[in-house]
Amino acid sequence: MRFGTMIITCILLLSTLMIPGCANDNQPETSIKVTASKPVEPMPIRTVVISSSPNVQKVTFHSESLDKDMKFNIYLPKGYDITKKYPVLYMLHGYSGTEDSWLPELGLDVTADAMISANKINPLIIISPQINNSYGFNSISEGDYSDYIVNDLIQYVDGHFNTNASRVGRYIGGLSMGGWAALFNAFQHPALYSKVGGHSPALFMDYWGDAEGLRNWLYPSEQLQDQRDPLRLVETQNLKGLSIYLDSGDEDGFRFYEGAEALYQQLQSKNVNSEYHHGPGGHDGDYWRKHTSDYLLFYSGK
Repeated sequence: MRFGTMIITCILLLSTLMIPGCANDNQPETSIKVTASKPVEPMPIRTVVISSSPNVQKVTFHSESLDKDMKFNIYLPKGYDITKKYPVLYMLHGYSGTEDSWLPELGLDVTADAMISANKINPLIIISPQINNSYGFNSISEGDYSDYIVNDLIQYVDGHFNTNASRVGRYIGGLSMGGWAALFNAFQHPALYSKVGGHSPALFMDYWGDAEGLRNWLYPSEQLQDQRDPLRLVETQNLKGLSIYLDSGDEDGFRFYEGAEALYQQLQSKNVNSEYHHGPGGHDGDYWRKHTSDYLLFYSGK
């Protein structure tokens, strides 16, 4: 099933069934204690090779914030050297996607191999984590997924792999729902990341179509929309020093190009380093696969 079809089907289901317990999510966002640089106790790493490339493996670890085991796929560049420190890119999947969406389904690992070999990008580690259908924020019904992303995941990766565990060496991006989640978490915690990408990010404007149930869950009140909506966070957060990449296809059925362009205009008005790319394509795997090289040039280009 194509990415676009899966996303449309799932959002239609959301609008009619709603998300269990979503009424309990009408609460202010809680503050998050970031402890990404804190050393972690050594733990066995459970890995499974999940791609034809030996550079991609699946890791299972326990998230304290969610109190359950979670998975992420990790790409280690060819020649991974334990004496070096590598920047890390966290790439979040879309609605109905999994940790497999970027690695290996969209071939981000294959593109990275080719671009590193061609000396177009700096070697980097890529993490594609499981975030389920959470939109990456703290929720009573779904769990504390923002805490999981900015605390548990970063702490585990920095504790078990040779990372540049600083803001300058840490990037986050995502597609569709994952693009919203990446922007939300980067804007909420700009001291954690130096770059963020929203690739066809799920930034709804006036057009929600059949996704009214989703809007009521994401933004059940004006107060919570102020705290969650990336378009509103731009007005309250200090994003200086953060580089932002936005893109969307001109045939995106959700018209997310409208939200991406509006966000870009807001960022430009505040002199935040940002770029917006609007070109041919829909809201589907073909579009994102075609642009993986553009994304990697933004995150790790020379």
